[in-house]
Amino acid sequence: MIRDVHHVGVAVRDLERAYALYRDALGLPLVKEGDVPARGVRAALMAVGGSYLELVQPTDDASPFAKHIEARGEGLHHIGLLADDVDSQVTLLHEMAVLLDDHEPRAGFTGRLSYLSPLAFDGALLEVVQPEESLTRRSPLPKPARGKDSANGTVTRIDHVVMHVPSVDAVCKRFEEYFGVPTKRRIERGPRSFAFLRPGDVIIEAIGPSDGGDPESGRIAGLAFEVKGIDGLAASLKEKGYPVGEPHAALQGGRIVSVHH
Repeated sequence: MIRDVHHVGVAVRDLERAYALYRDALGLPLVKEGDVPARGVRAALMAVGGSYLELVQPTDDASPFAKHIEARGEGLHHIGLLADDVDSQVTLLHEMAVLLDDHEPRAGFTGRLSYLSPLAFDGALLEVVQPEESLTRRSPLPKPARGKDSANGTVTRIDHVVMHVPSVDAVCKRFEEYFGVPTKRRIERGPRSFAFLRPGDVIIEAIGPSDGGDPESGRIAGLAFEVKGIDGLAASLKEKGYPVGEPHAALQGGRIVSVHH
């Protein structure tokens, strides 16, 4: 059973440069860091509420992360889905003839895991992971004291992660069949189709063309944090030189601001 989004993977060229944004500017605590020679990377986990960001820096040109950066540049790489029992989950995927990169669960930086083939979700990369005990679940970060959030801004959790896919219908069907995660809401807006799935605390938003798109063009395309004190945080990021827009009303309620990095 899939219980939530455990982490979102980000491919980076330089961990220290990534720390400047995620740790120093956004205030996310670093909970684990280390080398993974088998994958040719150095990795780090940053806590975000009950979930994590996994930052992955290639240390070997043959690493799949190095190849990803060469092809697509730095940025969002994969979604790690939290599994109660990764062995049973992988067995079930085999029974449904789902394409896998890891045909058997293996030891990884976040726990025992298996990557699905990119072809399983039309180019978007997902993994199922049964984390080590210390990384199973975190309590949400403490909310700022009343009056302080407007001055400084605080990231409290991952609100949602976005998948751009050629067929939203196909993705919704696969999430329910493969993982038992139903679609909570569908929206058609002009030429675009939107679906919202909630395996746990974190929402997965699938976006695609209403009439279908190019096969294998899917990717993990966006990451949204819940923030207390959005004006203060936006101002702080601007002072540090990050390209930040102006906070404005969101279609789903609340206010949003975009950071392109």
